[in-house]
Amino acid sequence: MAKTICGEDRISELPVHIIHHILCCTDLDIEEAAISCMLSKRWYYCWTSRPNLIFDQFDMTLENYVKLVDQSLRFHVEKNLHLEQFILTYEDPEVDPHVDSWIELAVQLNVTELGIYPPVSYSLPDVIYDAKKLKTLSLTRCKFESDITTTHIRFCCLESLSLNNVHISDAQLQRVINRCLSIRTLSLAYCESISKCHIFGLVHLQYLTASYCKLHSVIVQAPYLRCFRYTEHTEQDNLPPCEIAILDGYNTLQTLTLFGAIITGQQFRDIFYKFPNISELKLGRCHKLKNIEIQSEKLKKFTLLRLNSLEKLTIQAPNLLKFDFHGSKMPFSYMDTSSLERAQLSFFLPSTNFGSVDSSWYTSLHHFVQQFNYSKYFILIIFCRQTKSILMYENPREIVIPPSHSVEIFIASMLRVESIIGMLMLHRPYIMSILPCTDSKALQAMSTLKGCIQKQNCGKECPSNSIWHRNLKEVISFTGTSEEGMAASMWYLWLKSTSLFDQVNNFVLKWKEQA
Repeated sequence: MAKTICGEDRISELPVHIIHHILCCTDLDIEEAAISCMLSKRWYYCWTSRPNLIFDQFDMTLENYVKLVDQSLRFHVEKNLHLEQFILTYEDPEVDPHVDSWIELAVQLNVTELGIYPPVSYSLPDVIYDAKKLKTLSLTRCKFESDITTTHIRFCCLESLSLNNVHISDAQLQRVINRCLSIRTLSLAYCESISKCHIFGLVHLQYLTASYCKLHSVIVQAPYLRCFRYTEHTEQDNLPPCEIAILDGYNTLQTLTLFGAIITGQQFRDIFYKFPNISELKLGRCHKLKNIEIQSEKLKKFTLLRLNSLEKLTIQAPNLLKFDFHGSKMPFSYMDTSSLERAQLSFFLPSTNFGSVDSSWYTSLHHFVQQFNYSKYFILIIFCRQTKSILMYENPREIVIPPSHSVEIFIASMLRVESIIGMLMLHRPYIMSILPCTDSKALQAMSTLKGCIQKQNCGKECPSNSIWHRNLKEVISFTGTSEEGMAASMWYLWLKSTSLFDQVNNFVLKWKEQA
């Protein structure tokens, strides 16, 4: 493998840092990557001396996993090699007794990135606090056992701290924050042993995430904060409201996410209007929000997810590019759509019978959809989950929406037709109906797909080469009053009752059975 036609060993001549980069960036697992040492003696040395030690037990035996990690670390110690990453992921709790000594060796090698991912709770050894070169620390299912308030923490260079399902007290977390003033990224997830996250003095902090920690309060003062994400369960009624206060970052905050936050419309306005440079906003399951008014020149991405109590939404954002909405109501009173490039609207209505949805809801939906400034550059796509059918408008002068309790509407650039079709095909739809324009891109895409299926061309040249494409068995096309493959469907009966029936091109999609 290592020899060229001329007999030269070109692979062995690669610089060591290039070989290290190849070993670290491939998708090979540990055992596969280790086989690469057979390429040459030089590659064997590079494999054992690589600065990124990433070990995932996966289906390895306990004995082989322990032996591999032990040998790799001790080789680095003996040769006094540089260690950048040390990541442990294992499934066998019997590995725990070895992890303490492995962490000690990694600290001795001045590791800069450390990740520990055990199967059950693992108690961290005190030696971890001596990792003075540590910049990134990522822990899952670990416990801070010792009293950090009296422990000398030496990893003061820490820039990124991620704790997932980690047992740490309020005092211990506060001690880490107070000692590690270089932190730029802080992520807390499922850390239910803490009740508050109060951050003061982290002048370098840019990204803060608090997810499912059941916190009573989050108070942050960080002058360069760029991203704040808060997520909490809303199904648990016994959770007390969480106080959320962002005391700084007025000119730097660009991304704000609030999922499950117990805030009112006034509290949201107080938060939002303090930060005029927010470009990405996500709100979800904030059940006390009834009225949202947004005026922003900088907002470019806006997501609303399951705000069931929302009654009125007014959006004045002339530079908004992407808008995603998931809900069961039509709360829109006004929305500036002049610069919108893509919109996705997903509606889940209480009705269970096809055709029995309240007509007033459709009136509101029509009013909203017609606000969009349609042109030859946009396409309107309606996906009906109930019937697994798709209706595409390339020339939406007249819009008809199927009466279903689960409807998703996509408004996107005509240039993205193929990618939108590919995304919808993941749902394995049965029928696709297209209302085409002149030089229809949607019809071209479907015709190409039909021809490709007939030729069984699933090679590199196939424009639709993907998992869904390989599961698509047949594409049947017909127009107008032809009922082939559709006569017994609710979709056909509804489509036949509309004024669009003679204008649409229909495609019946047949799929291979799922294993």
